[in-house]
Amino acid sequence: MSLHDFTLRHHARTLPADTGLRQRPGTVEASADVLDALLLRLTAVRRLREHHVWEAVRVIRELPGLVVDEWPSRRFRDLMAADALVDAVIHLTSTTEAKLCLRTLSHELGLWTCALRYRPPGAGRVTFKARHADLATAILGAFLRSCRGYQLAISTVDRGQFPT
Repeated sequence: MSLHDFTLRHHARTLPADTGLRQRPGTVEASADVLDALLLRLTAVRRLREHHVWEAVRVIRELPGLVVDEWPSRRFRDLMAADALVDAVIHLTSTTEAKLCLRTLSHELGLWTCALRYRPPGAGRVTFKARHADLATAILGAFLRSCRGYQLAISTVDRGQFPT
């Protein structure tokens, strides 16, 4: 038996008709909400699983301007098939338009700390950190935070101002 033998349904929340809001907004803010929800889920897991990584890929693909059409690469898919989650997540960090750099990776008192550095256009460098007991989860957490930061930087460039 495999996953293809089951029907998976996605239950979308329905909004009352009088709110005037669309059910599935296509804005950067809506994508950021999904990204924040995934980050919150990752803080609660003991160990990163394959479905968490694929969910992150799905969420990141929906963010405008962050990935190219053929993302994720064949190499990423091969790493996922080999169950090499740490290598797959590290590969993800290097293949987005944000051009991230792994700044630090340390293990202290049972927690991994990962810091990724991003250089936004027209500004200095920004570092995004995440801590978790699982190495792959710490890397993915920092990566998702940097994706959110990248989206903020892109949206401010479009408006001509930086958030305060």
